[in-house]
Amino acid sequence: MNMASTASAATVLVYLGANASPDLEVRLAALCPDTKFIESAVYPERTGDSPVAARHVARIQVDASVARVGGRVGLPTVSDGHDLAVINQVLDDKLIPLLWTRFGGKFRWRHLNEVKRFEVACALVKAALSVCRQERPRKVIFAYEPHMVPMYLFKKVCEALGIETVTLVVSPFNWRLFVDEVGSSSFALPPQGASAQTHASVVRFIDEKRSDYSVAKPFYENRKIRKGALGRLLHFGKVNRWAPHRVVPGWRLRNRYAELTSPRSSFERKPFVCLFLQFQPEQTTLPDGGVFAHQLLAIQLLHAAVAPLGLALVIREHPATFEYAFDAKWRPGDFYDTIRGFGPDIHFDEMSAEPYSLIRAARAVCAITGTVLLEGLLQGRAAIAFGKHPLKGLKMPAFVDQFDDEVDLREKLRLAMTQPQPEVIVQAEAYLHRVYPGTFGASEYVGNANMTLDLLRQARNQALCDVVGQLAKCVDTAKSTERACKS
Repeated sequence: MNMASTASAATVLVYLGANASPDLEVRLAALCPDTKFIESAVYPERTGDSPVAARHVARIQVDASVARVGGRVGLPTVSDGHDLAVINQVLDDKLIPLLWTRFGGKFRWRHLNEVKRFEVACALVKAALSVCRQERPRKVIFAYEPHMVPMYLFKKVCEALGIETVTLVVSPFNWRLFVDEVGSSSFALPPQGASAQTHASVVRFIDEKRSDYSVAKPFYENRKIRKGALGRLLHFGKVNRWAPHRVVPGWRLRNRYAELTSPRSSFERKPFVCLFLQFQPEQTTLPDGGVFAHQLLAIQLLHAAVAPLGLALVIREHPATFEYAFDAKWRPGDFYDTIRGFGPDIHFDEMSAEPYSLIRAARAVCAITGTVLLEGLLQGRAAIAFGKHPLKGLKMPAFVDQFDDEVDLREKLRLAMTQPQPEVIVQAEAYLHRVYPGTFGASEYVGNANMTLDLLRQARNQALCDVVGQLAKCVDTAKSTERACKS
């Protein structure tokens, strides 16, 4: 049953997640009075509230019927919600077991065995079915891709029921967002080959990305970390709250990586491709990485593809892995030794070394979804993406993001590396100018040196308001059409 097609569907549901704030909710509700805000009782993400917002906005906890005392989850007591086609479709998702790693240790302990976790997933799906039947939403808007189990399953249920979903996703521009749609096409990008107007903000952004790393370095990576072994240890202990199960394995693994690193002189004289690992757990790999959320699978596939071409493989760890909370589930003690075991000519780059010189020396730059993909293209290098990357709609010979196996990847990489560097840069810049009008957020780029987390948050809130405002007009038009048909 396609619930979105029912004539009485009018409600727009909005998921804000960690972005939720009373001011933003009131602002969005003013743009679209039919808005109701959805959140999870099992995994609450709201950090603040106010009596004013509570009186002026409608909220729904989509899994309230399955939340139990003591942080447990049980099957709902209602007798409906047994749509087996939807339940089977949603529970077939391969990422659900991995998404359990996003829950806290206490929640995982309360639902420790596999049968109980399967029951929790069933309960959450049935709760989502019940809410969708009750609300019959016209659209469901997600401020970002849900990556906690309850809201992830809610979105999958919406899609299985044919409800239109709109999700704001990362774009190449950190002050702007793309829109992903399922069931509608209100936000289509300009087509490939369309003439592109030059935008001053894009020009500034490109100039920074093509400059030295001191200029291009993302603002959020300008962390003032204490130098020296003792300083790093004190910082690492602090961010991990001195928890032994985090500090000890994390410190040991950092030292192991340092033991395995090679000076660049040992591999820069030979052709190589470099893969930039990503910090985990993050949305950019789970769910955006798909099967390659486990990055070892990407590394193994890449090595199998490049070794017959006579290319070495250079691995560069993300510095944040050892600067923020360490998660041994995603970086177990044998992680780097497993990579070494994939075959010969695999090297590890020093995390403290400047990355742009590595990019410029490489034949191709690889990542699951990272911003380094664009940085490589803007330096004229081939790029390989393994997951749902931010370069939406990019089609060019030097960029590889679809392949069937290591043989297919090898042939596509072979072609990608033959592309002239100046042509790669021109095509990448043209892409940025073409898609910029299809993004939402701040109207102007303030520059990397002036960007802050507060400005980033404001830009993303503005993107959400712009999208909701545009959709509200579409909803009003649809409701007017329905009334006209009835009269």
